[in-house]
Amino acid sequence: MQFKDYYKILEVDSNATADQIKKSYRRLAMTYHPDRNPGNKAAEDMFKEINEAYDVLSNPEKRQKFDLMRDGKNNSTDFYTKNSGSTSSYKKTSGGTKSGSNDDDFDFDLDYFKRKTSEYSDFFNNFFRNSTLFKGDDFTGAITISLQEAYTGSTRILNILDQKLRIKILPGITDDQLLKIPEQGYPGIAGGKKGDLYVRVKVEKDPYFTRRGDELFTEIYVDVFKVLLGGEILLHTLSGDIKITIPQGIEYGKQLRVKGKGMPVYNVPNMYGDLYVKVKYTVPKNLTPEQLDLIRQAADKK
Repeated sequence: MQFKDYYKILEVDSNATADQIKKSYRRLAMTYHPDRNPGNKAAEDMFKEINEAYDVLSNPEKRQKFDLMRDGKNNSTDFYTKNSGSTSSYKKTSGGTKSGSNDDDFDFDLDYFKRKTSEYSDFFNNFFRNSTLFKGDDFTGAITISLQEAYTGSTRILNILDQKLRIKILPGITDDQLLKIPEQGYPGIAGGKKGDLYVRVKVEKDPYFTRRGDELFTEIYVDVFKVLLGGEILLHTLSGDIKITIPQGIEYGKQLRVKGKGMPVYNVPNMYGDLYVKVKYTVPKNLTPEQLDLIRQAADKK
């Protein structure tokens, strides 16, 4: 809900005296009173705001509480729930307006207004009637980590409102994931809780692996002899180098599945996706005459 500056509504300074507030209230109330503006919804709404503002600023205790909140919010913050959109109609006060009356004859029964309408805003009801304390604003930021850090987990030291805060990043975190750290935002108003800290985590692209969910994909190049003969090779993974077997005669571009060598499943201990390895091969260059002769012999026997 939108913050309401009751001083601005009553067109007075924040250091206005009680008499100045009352005088400005009477002037504005006479201007916007429904009896003087029949059928004018904008005037009716303004009249309600004027009465609400006067209810607060004419009461020393409410005014002191409002001043504390106003100073803390610096007149600029939107609160977090939507307006109720109430459409209850205003009922004329018992005195009413007499035909040909002057301003001094106008009857402003503020107590009657409060008893007979439910038109006070959510802002007023939450803060003054329900004694709701306003939570502070949230603080947002972003950090960038490598894919290796996303695999193993990491920490970051953040400087939040001149305080150092250690953020723990669990293994398996995904790109653009939003972390919420409760009550590490801006201080609350009038004793309300601190806001929350939201940290968006960006995971850098890796030159070797492509990530899709919890699965990883990569490709390797082996020489043609390894394809012809088959055998073991060393494969780089995020948990370290491992040995895998290249099947004899494997087709170019065939994928091998290495179970459990993908990304950790976020917040699920000891559960991992798989790694898929696309095998490609290269033709050796600068072969010796002897090597070329052996290849010719093998080709002749085919």
